[in-house]
Amino acid sequence: MDGTEVTPEVKRRIKKLRDEIVHHNRQYHELDQPEVTDAEYDVLFRELQSLEKQYPSLITPDSPTSRVGAAPLEKFAKVEHRQAMLSLDNAFSEKELNDFNQRIKDRLKLKVATVEYVAEPKLDGLAVSLVYEDGVFVQGATRGDGNTGEDITPNLRTIKSLPLSLKDAPDGRIEVRGEVFIDKAAFEALNAHQARQNDKVFVNPRNAAAGSLRLLDSSITAQRPLRIIIYAMGLIEIDDALPETHWDMLQWFSAMGLPVSDQAQKLSDISQCQKYYDRILAGRESLDYEIDGIVFKVNSLQQQIDLGFVSRAPRWAVAYKFPAEEATTLLLSVDFQVGRTGALTPVARLEPVFVGGAMVSNATLHNMDEVSRKGIYIGDTVIVRRAGDVIPEVVGAVTSKRPADAAEITLPAECPVCASPVIVSEDVAVAKCSGGFNCNAQRREVLKHFVSRRAMNIDGLGEKIIDQLLERKMVSRPSDFYQLTKDQLLELDLVADKSADNLLNAIDASKQTTLGRFIFALGIPEVGETTAKQLAIHFGAIDALSAAPYDYYVPTGIPGIGKTRASRIVETLESLPGDTKPESLKEWLSGNLTGVKPAEVDALLLRYPETHQLQNLSVAEIQSKGESRVEGVGQTMAGLIVDFFASADNQKEVNALIEAGVQWESATVPNDGDESLAGNIYVISGKFTDMSRDQITAALVEKGAKVTGSVSKKTTALICGEAAGSKLAKAQSLGVEIIDENALAGLLN
Repeated sequence: MDGTEVTPEVKRRIKKLRDEIVHHNRQYHELDQPEVTDAEYDVLFRELQSLEKQYPSLITPDSPTSRVGAAPLEKFAKVEHRQAMLSLDNAFSEKELNDFNQRIKDRLKLKVATVEYVAEPKLDGLAVSLVYEDGVFVQGATRGDGNTGEDITPNLRTIKSLPLSLKDAPDGRIEVRGEVFIDKAAFEALNAHQARQNDKVFVNPRNAAAGSLRLLDSSITAQRPLRIIIYAMGLIEIDDALPETHWDMLQWFSAMGLPVSDQAQKLSDISQCQKYYDRILAGRESLDYEIDGIVFKVNSLQQQIDLGFVSRAPRWAVAYKFPAEEATTLLLSVDFQVGRTGALTPVARLEPVFVGGAMVSNATLHNMDEVSRKGIYIGDTVIVRRAGDVIPEVVGAVTSKRPADAAEITLPAECPVCASPVIVSEDVAVAKCSGGFNCNAQRREVLKHFVSRRAMNIDGLGEKIIDQLLERKMVSRPSDFYQLTKDQLLELDLVADKSADNLLNAIDASKQTTLGRFIFALGIPEVGETTAKQLAIHFGAIDALSAAPYDYYVPTGIPGIGKTRASRIVETLESLPGDTKPESLKEWLSGNLTGVKPAEVDALLLRYPETHQLQNLSVAEIQSKGESRVEGVGQTMAGLIVDFFASADNQKEVNALIEAGVQWESATVPNDGDESLAGNIYVISGKFTDMSRDQITAALVEKGAKVTGSVSKKTTALICGEAAGSKLAKAQSLGVEIIDENALAGLLN
């Protein structure tokens, strides 16, 4: 810790960054529907990394900086990677590349001036793991969340460049990692074919490749022009000696028939890396496939081992990203789209322009704060950035080309869909429609969310069905789904007798759910799947959750100040002169409040910046009430949860769903009277042989214990498997007991 004070603004910014990054990870890795460019994502991610470095006390185990990708899709069998598939740290300039090289030299304590590297183009596709047993391909999986991926073996078998058996391979297990992609010419031909068949036209090659690998019917995948390049090894278990360098490893792969990049090159030092980058960037358009940068890896495999990993990336590799592709065009108009929570998003309507490999006519403007910050007017020539993603962004305006009749972009006073008043919160950049369920746009998104796979999971209730139900006024709220009849469904287009029965069965089956899924399905703003589970476990019942006031979640007062000191502060503040100017308050407080730390003075002024506020404070307003009771629920989210259940309409809808038959078992695990571990707090880290982490958690909770995600002084013990990482180091530094897998068996028996 560098002594920097943690302010509420810092906490809010970190939370906002984490929420946005988690959302974009899901859109990109799980749904193949990215909403922002790579460049914008990188800015968010690097800002979060910077803030966590500056405020390490705020680092949490569920931060996106400790994760890779997103969870695997449930429609495929899951594959646990025996060796994690990590992401890469990025560089965006020659200086950052040189900084990477210096960190390598410093960590290795090298006396030589240079480090040898291998360069490979960074393909824009889908990362996969391939396992060969005795030279025969037996399993392939996506990266997933880095630890667990999706089993896509049948689809990978259809890739013609992927050998199903290796030439002269040694006996044993060989796991390799690679990238599946579609080259430019094949992509254009595929889209032309899709258009002729009136099928979906893909936005870019990456989406086409990812979508093809996730098809349940591998016979369709076989018709797609997929290619693969192998670039790394996973867990290898053979008797033969392995290559000593990354370059020799690539040659070994090639000799066995695995396709490797023909652009890979061994480089003698970091200056050669920059020259390689410049050369490939200059000739980028001549390549027959899309790339978004260059990956540089330390060549020596022993040095790679010595360098090791951080939580989400190897220290011995870096992705030197290309600049995002940009173009200029005219901003013709701005529309406002309404989302599930009522948020109004300004969308730029553009004169069509070809950028980033696609024709673009729409681009996001994010929110009105961004519009103001960038100084964009309707009629401007604007810079549009797109880096192979679905939704481009307007970066800024070319003000020198602004016409005399350019018009300022203004937020509508009424919702463009339902004409309800638009509300703008002082502390939030997003404007919202106040119409709630009365707004068709919100209603549609709420219904889509409610039936989604991770919510109530009503199979068959897709967008087209929901749109028809809304048009015919058969549903307006989620509870209406449970009142639908077969005769009503048969009125809909493309719904026949059999499909109507299937849909009714799916609706009925969804009534048996979990409390966590039900809470998530309600669509409480900011409450994602993980937080919904936390709320379910903590409260155990929907009535308890809905009745919890704001103060239950978030403590009032100044952190660290107890009742005695709060009383002394109130007494002292009675003598605060009424004419004290704001700029002098800190000096007065520091000189008169004995026993109060500078950080506590800052916190006091942050919450009560005016003289009259300080003079009228009560003990209750200053005294700290302790930490938030629900993990992951901070001030903003607590307010949103309380506001949601304070709505009579929302309470009525919750009751209607329960009356319709939606039910769940208790969110807590029954312990049959065994409270042997009651009061104990455990943290679990690493991989285990006999039990999964979920099974360990359930077993501990069953005995009355609490399981949390981060190690602190309150932690009873760290349950430690293989590759425990930073949690082990923190536990050791705090003197927390370490329990290995053998000791765990004794604890649970």
